[in-house]
Amino acid sequence: MKVKFWGVRGSLPAPIPPIEIENKIVQALGGASGVDLDDIEAIENYVRALPFYQRTTTGGNTSCVEVCGDNTKIILDAGSGIRQLGIELMQGPCGQGKGTVHLLISHTHWDHIMGFPFFTPAYAAGNQVLIYGRHSRIKERFQDQHHPDHFPVSLEAMSADVQFVQLQEDTEMTIGEFTVNSMPLRHPGGSFSYRIEKNGRAFVYATDAEYKDLSPRVMAEYISFYANSEALVFDAQFSLEDAMEKEGWGHSSSMVGVDIAIKADIKRLILFHHEPSYNDEKLQEIYDKTIRYYEMIKGNRNLEIIMAREGLEMEI
Repeated sequence: MKVKFWGVRGSLPAPIPPIEIENKIVQALGGASGVDLDDIEAIENYVRALPFYQRTTTGGNTSCVEVCGDNTKIILDAGSGIRQLGIELMQGPCGQGKGTVHLLISHTHWDHIMGFPFFTPAYAAGNQVLIYGRHSRIKERFQDQHHPDHFPVSLEAMSADVQFVQLQEDTEMTIGEFTVNSMPLRHPGGSFSYRIEKNGRAFVYATDAEYKDLSPRVMAEYISFYANSEALVFDAQFSLEDAMEKEGWGHSSSMVGVDIAIKADIKRLILFHHEPSYNDEKLQEIYDKTIRYYEMIKGNRNLEIIMAREGLEMEI
């Protein structure tokens, strides 16, 4: 399966401020001494060698991750990142009114569904959009967002065949060539993790979760659900310090993610759902601290830690 990240922020979109773009340019030019600025290849090589937070940005869109199989497309959450994904999908079968999209919703807090009213394939007749969720009244929750008090176009005005699938507890389902299971997470209002498997390889999406009680008894269920996955998308919204100060807000930190990933024998830990007030430099700082922590405790384990960013792609 192929995975692509279209939105990686939590809480609300956080576009990069103009002053930060200007600062990146200033920092880059300040270190360009000796670079032949008349040589495009030399400039490109210099830029590629810059630290991530200087040369580009993590992105400001909220949660949306695409999982593609040979003939099946699954989207995890409909944050603001789904708008750009929808535009790309219209270049394929969705643009011909022949597309089928499976949308799994972790929960219906605004940052996870706010992009759906702007999801272009849902407005194209002939397309089928199947929305899955374990929360009660999942259809009504989407209708509320499309109420005239909040948005000018009703859900019923979407021309595609939009259907809602109520998921049941402890029920495995098949979506195309994928097997999908879900598990509740600790989060205000409730959130759900999804484990997507194909040919013995698993991808786990576990955003919006707080691990308040880290005792082995309580953590056993999480460890079992995440176990041996090729990649775990993990709610690392807060720095360790902020996570302690904001107990009860329903989010976690990268350090907790490392502990869980090691115990569950995860191959890749994807830090996700970034705090909107953290800029790229702050996220780089958190990443560096996370790597140092992992190096101290890893023993003979081999875990790849990745900071989620818009446009990140991987093969599972």
